[in-house]
Amino acid sequence: MSIHLIGVLSAITAGIAFNLGLVLQKVAVARVPKETSHLMRHVVRSPLWLMGFGIQFLFGTPLNMLALGYLGPAIVPGLMSMGLIVLALAGMLIARESVRIEDVTGILLVMIAVTLLGLSGLTVDMKGVDLHDSILLMRFLIFTTVVACLSILCHTLKGSMKRHEGILHILNAGLLYVQSNLWLAFLMGLLMRWTSGSLSHSELTFMGLASLVIFLASIFGIAETQRAFRSGDVIRLVPIQSLPQQVLPLVSYFAVLALSPPRPSSLPLGGTGALLIIVGSGLLARRQMEIQSIEGGTT
Repeated sequence: MSIHLIGVLSAITAGIAFNLGLVLQKVAVARVPKETSHLMRHVVRSPLWLMGFGIQFLFGTPLNMLALGYLGPAIVPGLMSMGLIVLALAGMLIARESVRIEDVTGILLVMIAVTLLGLSGLTVDMKGVDLHDSILLMRFLIFTTVVACLSILCHTLKGSMKRHEGILHILNAGLLYVQSNLWLAFLMGLLMRWTSGSLSHSELTFMGLASLVIFLASIFGIAETQRAFRSGDVIRLVPIQSLPQQVLPLVSYFAVLALSPPRPSSLPLGGTGALLIIVGSGLLARRQMEIQSIEGGTT
């Protein structure tokens, strides 16, 4: 079997594993009574939830890394987005969620968008980034502050927008993962320098801070995802999470790292992908709000 085929199969299987794991987590969350407080304390003791998390962590993550190693960052996101098909099927068969044409359209738009964003080539090689550039670090801190403010806004609004609570939770989870991934990129840049020489005290301090941010953002991102599942359907919520996770890294490419597109087609592909993911997420969000309105009217 060729290395390319191994990479393709790894990426598709990783996408399936991640999305199947999310459906199992959704089912486990649905079994916890809504009036129960401290949701995470209950779900982490659920064998079904642990199975879903294990499928993601033990199968999805290694396969994703294998695919990135064989294929690079360009086509892996598009191949992994095939897992959204499994998400829809498993959501219907396992989580017993209903699907209409608007949901299918939204999911397909998100899949196409993720593929275009991957093919745009707007990815960053941290080896070529000057991590001692004070202007770069200032832009980095400003960007993370803006993302943190958006996260706080989602957290604040959910108290007064109960019928949109699931969407706000899942958007907040996406924002937290954006923070985690951005800090991870800078941390990896420092680790690359570490392998070729010593690090200064300030760099070691930054590594410690980055590790803390990555850990906390990941943990809170997982918790927010579970809270979203309490208020909405996995079929619609998971693709909506792609909105901040796909669009904001595109913004950071230009606003934080101030990089130029690698080829003429990069900007049209990235811009079209961003537009499609906004439209697709909007369709899914509108459907989720319709369902929440119906459920709210019947209670």
